[in-house]
Amino acid sequence: MRRASDRAQGFTLIEMVVVMTITGILVAVVALFIRRPMEGLMDATRRVALADAADSALRRMARDIRAALPNSVRVTKSGSSWCIEYLPVLAGGRYCEASDCGALPLDTVAGNSALSFAGPAPALSAVPAGTEVVIYNLGGSGLDAYAGGNVAALASIGTDRLLFSAAKTFSYGSPGKRFQLIGKPVSYICTSGGSLVRAWNYTRQSAQPIALPSGATSAVLASGVSACNVDYQQSAIDQNGLLILTLQLAANDEKVTFSHAIQIDNTP
Repeated sequence: MRRASDRAQGFTLIEMVVVMTITGILVAVVALFIRRPMEGLMDATRRVALADAADSALRRMARDIRAALPNSVRVTKSGSSWCIEYLPVLAGGRYCEASDCGALPLDTVAGNSALSFAGPAPALSAVPAGTEVVIYNLGGSGLDAYAGGNVAALASIGTDRLLFSAAKTFSYGSPGKRFQLIGKPVSYICTSGGSLVRAWNYTRQSAQPIALPSGATSAVLASGVSACNVDYQQSAIDQNGLLILTLQLAANDEKVTFSHAIQIDNTP
C-alpha cells in the first residue's frame, strides 16, 4: 500500500515564487499597455466637460443678449475682468401718435401719464416689479435709458393703454412708433484666472458697474476661467452690432477655447 505522504500533493515554495514572479511580470506588461489609453480617456473626458461648460455658458449669454434693448449693450474692461451690461426687453409694441389711433397718443410737449398702443396688448402675463417703458433709445443725450431720459415707470397694462406710475414727457418719438418694456439690468462679469458670473436684479445706473453690483443676485456660469475677451463693434449706419465673446476654461492641464459671435439689432 502507498503511504498517505505519497498521496499528498501541492505546490512547493519554489513553484509559488515562480508563479508570483510571472504574474507580476504579466501585470506590469498589461498595466504598461493600458496606462496610456486610460490616461487618454481621462484627458478626453476632462476636455469634453470643459467644452460643454464653455459652450453652455456662451449660448446662455447669447440667448440673453439677443433680447437686449437696442443700443443698451455696453462693454468695458477693468483689470483682468470684462464687464458686459444690457437692459433686457420683456415685451414691446407700437404706440399711438395720432388721436385717431387711440385716446392717449404720445405727447412730447405736455407729457403722458398713460399711452395708447396699437394692436394687441404686450405679451406679459404679469408686470414684474421695476418694469419700465422706453421710447427711442439711441444711447445719446436725452435718449439714454441708463440715464433715464426716455424711460417711464410702468404701473400696469390696460386693454388699449400703458399706465405710468408718474407723468412723463418723452422728448422724442420713435420713427417706427415703437416702445419697449424693459426689466432691471443684467451684467456678465468674466475674470481671467477666475470665473464667469451673471448678475441681475439690481438698480439701473448711468455709469456701468465694473464689478458685482451692490444688492445684485448672482450665479456662476463657468469656473476655471483662464482667459476671456470681448470685442464689440457697433455700426451707426445699419444699426447693427456684433459682439464677439471668447472664453477659455482650464482644469488639470487641459484647456479649451470657445468663441461666439452675437448679432445685435440696435434699431430703436
